Amino acid sequence: MASPEEIERKQKSVQPLLEQLAQETDADRVQELGKQIAAIAEELARMAQGLEKTYAPEAWGSGETRVALTKDQRQRVAEATGVALDTLVLQGSETWDPQMPTMSPATIERLAMASVADRKLKEEKRKAAKEIVKQLEAAVGDDPAPETRAAIDQFKRDHLGE
Repeated sequence: MASPEEIERKQKSVQPLLEQLAQETDADRVQELGKQIAAIAEELARMAQGLEKTYAPEAWGSGETRVALTKDQRQRVAEATGVALDTLVLQGSETWDPQMPTMSPATIERLAMASVADRKLKEEKRKAAKEIVKQLEAAVGDDPAPETRAAIDQFKRDHLGE
């Protein structure tokens, strides 16, 4: 794995080539410089990917931020939504983790309520889509036209993930 210093040195090594490229008028030389710059850029990309794998958020965990709600927060969320929630799970730890130390308890509570509302909405959409499929299949019978079957199957993929 390359160090950040090595990557920086490699980046700086491209500068003279770029300056030559800006001054060059010979087409063959321009092409040659372009190939050299492209090769260095590819090497830089590989070096950066190695560094990224070392420091990537995936190396630290699941990519989600989990917040345990207090007893009072759990009670208020349950009263507002009708759902008992012990832990708020937020996707995208790289976004949420830095904000957590300064986030107010009221904001965490609102996020919990929004999370429950989002989950309920998804469940209701899924129920509605299942009902639509049931009605469509009943309407077309046991032997629908291939185009009709394809349309129903596409609806299932789009709305039910089947």
